[in-house]
Amino acid sequence: MLVTACGRSPADRPARAKPNILLITIDTFRADRLGTGVAPTLDRLAASSLQFTSARTAVPLTLPSHTTIHTGQLPPEHGVRDNGVDPSGDPTDTTARLLKAAGYRTAAFVGAYVLDRRFGLSPGFDTYDDQIPRDPNATERLEAERPASAVVDRALAWLDRLSSSPGSSASPEPLAPSPFFVWIHLYDPHTPYNPPREFIRATAERTATVEERYDGEVRYADAQIARVLAWLDAHALRDRTLVVVAGDHGEGLGDHGERTHGMLLYDSTLRVPLIVSMPGTVAGKRDDPVSLADIAPTVLRATGVAVPAGMKGRDLLAGVRLKPDTTYRDGDADVRGVRLQADLSDLYSETEYPRVAGWSPLHALTDGRWMAISGAGATALYDLHNDPHEARDVSAAQPSVTAALASRIDAIRRRAARPAGGAISSDAAQRLRSLGYVASSGQLSPGDGGPHPAAKIDAWNQFEDALAALNSGQVAAAVTALTKLAARNPDAPVFQTTYARALAESGQAARALEVYRRAAQRWPTDALLLHDLAVAAREAAGKASGAAASALVDEAVRADRAALVLSPNSAVAHNGLGLLAVDLNRPQDALKEFERAAAIDPNNASYSMNLGNARRAVGDASGAEQAYRRALEVDPRATDAINGLGVLLVETKRPAEAIPLFERAIAAAPDFQEARLNLGIALQESGQTARAADTYRQVLAAPPRYKREREAAAKLLAAIGSTR
Repeated sequence: MLVTACGRSPADRPARAKPNILLITIDTFRADRLGTGVAPTLDRLAASSLQFTSARTAVPLTLPSHTTIHTGQLPPEHGVRDNGVDPSGDPTDTTARLLKAAGYRTAAFVGAYVLDRRFGLSPGFDTYDDQIPRDPNATERLEAERPASAVVDRALAWLDRLSSSPGSSASPEPLAPSPFFVWIHLYDPHTPYNPPREFIRATAERTATVEERYDGEVRYADAQIARVLAWLDAHALRDRTLVVVAGDHGEGLGDHGERTHGMLLYDSTLRVPLIVSMPGTVAGKRDDPVSLADIAPTVLRATGVAVPAGMKGRDLLAGVRLKPDTTYRDGDADVRGVRLQADLSDLYSETEYPRVAGWSPLHALTDGRWMAISGAGATALYDLHNDPHEARDVSAAQPSVTAALASRIDAIRRRAARPAGGAISSDAAQRLRSLGYVASSGQLSPGDGGPHPAAKIDAWNQFEDALAALNSGQVAAAVTALTKLAARNPDAPVFQTTYARALAESGQAARALEVYRRAAQRWPTDALLLHDLAVAAREAAGKASGAAASALVDEAVRADRAALVLSPNSAVAHNGLGLLAVDLNRPQDALKEFERAAAIDPNNASYSMNLGNARRAVGDASGAEQAYRRALEVDPRATDAINGLGVLLVETKRPAEAIPLFERAIAAAPDFQEARLNLGIALQESGQTARAADTYRQVLAAPPRYKREREAAAKLLAAIGSTR
């Protein structure tokens, strides 16, 4: 069907500039929160835009979902099936790369480490702002995040700089030579739900329900989006900007027993809000099924950029009526005001995440009426028109529909660019064997066997509770829960390794090491598991002596080297080898490993701090200072880096500059006795003897566990007394 704009003919009207593009993705945003007052800013935007009420994600996980958004491809095609996986390819046809090539200024501002540049989405962005503060004791934890306000602050600062630059797209001239493409990602609705108090609609914060806290996070993210839209209005850019707002996936909140997301494929985690606000188009609701894979081709068509053949999505603006007197120049999405209605297509979704628990992955397909979910050798079917909550499996009553959808699922899966679990080469397998790890060159993870995750969802909820307890410092409770879970689920890799981590954090190093060893024998191609084994062996070595300690260090080195065979860009394994080289008094080897770790993960303050220490150890004072300052740029609260920089300044005869650094470290960590001792040294070196003596006395008053610092302070204080 052809839809033609009203008003003057295109020949009578001037072409207008390409639109700016604002893409906002909200993590863990359920579709049923739109239009309920929980997100008033987005409710208003939806009312004046195109709202797609049956939009679904291709996978209920952050990184693969965003990869689909930016490539217009499904996970079997782009190959990103899970969070935290280094990219195995470098897709050239992403929205950012194509728009940059078309003259757009591009910037991204992300709210969580799970979208760090190392995971493959940064190419094509002039600015990729992903400086997420991380726990120095858990730098690889994917859940590290920053609040929506911090993300939006960075985005608005970039836009302000852009608007003040010569020839910017925010200039008053009608034709702007360089429009912008800005992607803003807000992580806040993700667990744990801890919104600012004013966004929780409950009589008391401590009594707020899980859903009230979740809604509070949505409300908070919505308020930050209001700031961005207000900026567009203040700069008269709303009518020159295509705004797309989408959730990346939903949240279970108890539906089908799933509290969070990633394990199951029901609409509670697949359906997402999707709003497209295109200047000049008529507002309305669309209930035909659409996919987040449709965002990339929609954006490209709206800007006049050719859509690559590899993008499987469709143009969401096709068939949309235009307002009178609206036109686009030839080559843009509307050629002389005409659009063609696109054919509807099946929507595919998957989750490979259950593999981490030894359970079957799931794959789903819907045509809008029927939803088929395949896993553990069976396919369930739901009638979405009559059973929108997917409570009744009707596959037995509809065998032909079930078989047809299952067949189409299999066809999509066969298009996979690479196996879901990945594969290792025969050379890699041989290298693993040489390091003591026996592995075939086949799949890195099990096939589609294992129980259906829906049948194990209670165990998963118990695991998430135990993990939350562990992450919040409730180690004893975590050990108790994980002991039972690990015993009941011997085939679940993540249960076994998290149990080992809990044992290690409870001080049971020997038991932790044994669990890691058994897990590594069972799953020898899990790179992160091998690194965890290396960490456990190194910690055990620190408590041993003689030949036993030497053997444990050797085991740790072999485990981290094996991790690098499987994942050559594993920054955490390179950092681990650097720490082991320090233990072995091999400063040049340590320097090489820390250089590599910091290059792979430049937003990790701990890696830059370790690099600073290594450079200082080999006499590279200038390089050490650069590394320390990089660490503090990433995380101004990194007390070890503050202390390291202070030591360097004392060593390079700049003690007066070091004093405020040591004071800053002590203010952040009052029990940091090494920094207090160093403060005394800096004061003494700068001639402030009385203050230095007082500082040494404070160190002497520290608890007995600070034996080394206390002994040094006593000697330094005695030396001061002998010179008076």
